[in-house]
Amino acid sequence: MHNSTSPNTFSGSSVLARLVLIAGDTLVFVFFAIQGRATHGLSLDTSPILTVVVIAAPFAAPWFVAAWLLGVYRGDLARRPIALVTRTAIAWLVAGPIGLLLRAVLLQRAIPIPFAVTAIGINAALLLGWHLLYSLVAMRRTLRHIDGERSAR
Repeated sequence: MHNSTSPNTFSGSSVLARLVLIAGDTLVFVFFAIQGRATHGLSLDTSPILTVVVIAAPFAAPWFVAAWLLGVYRGDLARRPIALVTRTAIAWLVAGPIGLLLRAVLLQRAIPIPFAVTAIGINAALLLGWHLLYSLVAMRRTLRHIDGERSAR
């Protein structure tokens, strides 16, 4: 029996956990972009994919770098809700302001305070909520697996 709780483990379940978290995080930023446009009554223009990428990328790029560097995607965190949510919050506190600055530079305009508060807050809530949900499900599956192994003995 191997131990998949090591931070450097690249077992199948650890890789899958990373991929699921990354895919979910991508959906968070896509949702934010689409919902933001819809909230303001704006269309996704003639090129919806490009529009979503342009809106989401300034936030997603620093997020994925910070999340990776700060260990959000470590395999051992997937089944530890408090640890994963804490690490997620720290990474977003780093990535969110960088995303705002990146957006301002790319669009060559100032950052309106209401937008900054909304973007930081909504993305934080979505990332934290998604990571908490994922971690609780992963923890529950692990506990069921352990209970199943004990019952089989």
